[in-house]
Amino acid sequence: MTCWRTININKEVGQNRLTILSIFLGIISFIILFIPFSIIHQNVTLHEPALWQVLLGVVVLPILHKLAHAFPITFTDKELELKWRLKFKYIPYLKIKIKSSLSKRTSIIMMLAPSVFISLPLLLGALLFPMFYPILIVFASIHIGISLSDWLILSFFVKAPKKCIVEKSKNNYDILVQSP
Repeated sequence: MTCWRTININKEVGQNRLTILSIFLGIISFIILFIPFSIIHQNVTLHEPALWQVLLGVVVLPILHKLAHAFPITFTDKELELKWRLKFKYIPYLKIKIKSSLSKRTSIIMMLAPSVFISLPLLLGALLFPMFYPILIVFASIHIGISLSDWLILSFFVKAPKKCIVEKSKNNYDILVQSP
């Protein structure tokens, strides 16, 4: 096997630039989503959730994002390891380790899963439950910002050769092709 491409988004884009772009994307997506939803739900009495509920949602959202990445892999025969840690003594953090390589199709599905399983249901919930639409749009916008690095990695996976294998190392994704 030959390495066709090594992807490290933090090195290619830069950690600070990636953070700024994610925050900017989250803010822009909130503005773009809030305007049509506020027009659709003009005469609705809004429900205001408690602060602890909002903070709990913000803390749980990245964990759900990681679990959504792992969900498609559970349907394959690949071995998966989940490790829980606490960051800064209070913030739960989930680390996923895939013990074998994945096909291009599985890798693409793995990168799309958080958007399909989290962002779309949040937006659908904002349509179906108009009294909660502002907070659901806030959570959807935060998740869209979190998903920016996934979409950047996905763009590399889509451009990869058809018969490739993707391996995840500590900070990189290695796209491998069969040697001629």
